[in-house]
Amino acid sequence: MRKIFFTIIAAVVFLPLRAQTVSFARGADVSWCTEMEADGMRFYDADKNETDIFALMKNIGMTAIRLRVWVDPTHYGYGPWSDKADVIAKAGRAHEQGLDLLIDFHYSDYFADPGRQTKPASWSEMSFDELKAAVAAHTTDVLQALKNEGIEPKWVQVGNETTSGMVWEDGRIDWNESDNTRWNNYIALSNAGYDAVKAVLPQATVIVHHDNA
Repeated sequence: MRKIFFTIIAAVVFLPLRAQTVSFARGADVSWCTEMEADGMRFYDADKNETDIFALMKNIGMTAIRLRVWVDPTHYGYGPWSDKADVIAKAGRAHEQGLDLLIDFHYSDYFADPGRQTKPASWSEMSFDELKAAVAAHTTDVLQALKNEGIEPKWVQVGNETTSGMVWEDGRIDWNESDNTRWNNYIALSNAGYDAVKAVLPQATVIVHHDNA
């Protein structure tokens, strides 16, 4: 049976009968950094020494980095930021610092959130079966490119803030429906992403991202 993992951002305190070791990931999303650097911004440590942002994250105690992925942000009129090449470049820098990696697929050309899950422009005329194939192909393409560089993300997020579904209108969750038809398409798209992740990275944890857990 296929398993989908849900991540809740929370702090939990356990009072065990005997000592046990609990390992937490301390992470940050630094997806903006290459655009900021291209605009001339620089990063400094507490002693005002200029430093690489990924080295800075490690030095202040971070253990993980999240990077968002957009399909083709140039279609949105944005730029190359957070496309496949940009993500690979940032992931390489994180990997050099020994930081764990979470890849966050938006399945959109720009930000996806509960009020906006805009279908990528290049997917706009696809049938639903073609959309499932596109989700799988995009997921595979990015993850295989990372793996080819010797980078294997520890976590992969299939969709961003998917409370209302993803890849609208096809993958929208219709909360007016009273039965499982409300989310059947969303589940099918999520599973297409899940299967693609596991085909490339069998050990990766797949995350379904709910913004209001």
